[in-house]
Amino acid sequence: MKRFLILVASALLLVQFSHALPHVKRESGAERSSSELQNAQEQLMISTFSEIGKLYKWMLEDGSVVVNNAVKELNEIPVKDDLLQANITRMSKIGTEISQFKLESNDKSVTKLLEYMVSFSTMMDDYEHMPNDSKLKITLKTALDNNGYNKFENEFELRVLELFKNFDHAFAEYVNTLTPEEKVKQNRFLQWHEAFTAETDNGKKLEKFDELFV
Repeated sequence: MKRFLILVASALLLVQFSHALPHVKRESGAERSSSELQNAQEQLMISTFSEIGKLYKWMLEDGSVVVNNAVKELNEIPVKDDLLQANITRMSKIGTEISQFKLESNDKSVTKLLEYMVSFSTMMDDYEHMPNDSKLKITLKTALDNNGYNKFENEFELRVLELFKNFDHAFAEYVNTLTPEEKVKQNRFLQWHEAFTAETDNGKKLEKFDELFV
């Protein structure tokens, strides 16, 4: 989860919502000034960012509920060592901040969304990489599982698949705007999509999707 979210978040920050198709831009040259083709690129960019944004928004909203409810359960533990308390404090801070966040249509709000996604995904990645037999991992897992973390993970997978489906639809519409000459010039980008479509492992497919922004 962490690698996908952080790479895409970093890409969105770096491109500043204006260079969503770096492979296309690198290979296309001056002829990309065509208004029709530029509009098609923009539509694919907007569609892709919109789908990613919806995934982010859902993760923050539902993820914060899971985390905050888990924190309530963890706080009821009568005796906590320093490591457990540190994790509870971290979860509480991130969960509370995320639950209070309201996305608005401006650069500052979008940047904040990306920052929260990095914080949330990093926190959950740290949890997932704890030794499974450690007391800390067992305690956190119990609280998270009791408050819907497994359901959250399963829903995440389904929503990622929906993201891929919608991206493929937008990509097909984009390709339909290309002339034969333009398709030749964008061969690498088209080959990337063929490899992306052919990949059946969801984890590897996520990694392949990240390549769009590299």
